[in-house]
Amino acid sequence: MKASSAKSFSKKLSCPSSTLLLSFRLQVLAPEISFLVKHHLGGCDFCYCELSLLALYTTPLKGECRTPDLPINLRVLAESILGQLKSGKAIGESSDGPKGLSFIDV
Repeated sequence: MKASSAKSFSKKLSCPSSTLLLSFRLQVLAPEISFLVKHHLGGCDFCYCELSLLALYTTPLKGECRTPDLPINLRVLAESILGQLKSGKAIGESSDGPKGLSFIDV
């Protein structure tokens, strides 16, 4: 059985952000914005479901959040790029000369 007539269940460009939905749930929005979000929720199943999930959200305590460690492979990549920049080589250059555009060309 094909579900060709079913609507797509995903967030659209016109959907409010999760932060805005959370603010709506906490009732901290201006009345005009709250009205617009409420109107949107009437026609958007995705945001309506997301709002239900946001009801489970608890604000982290101060000091509870910490920045995650940078993955090692991303750190190695960043260090190699920064090393090339510090040594005066732009990305795409070798000791033989430029192979393409450098930062100066752009």
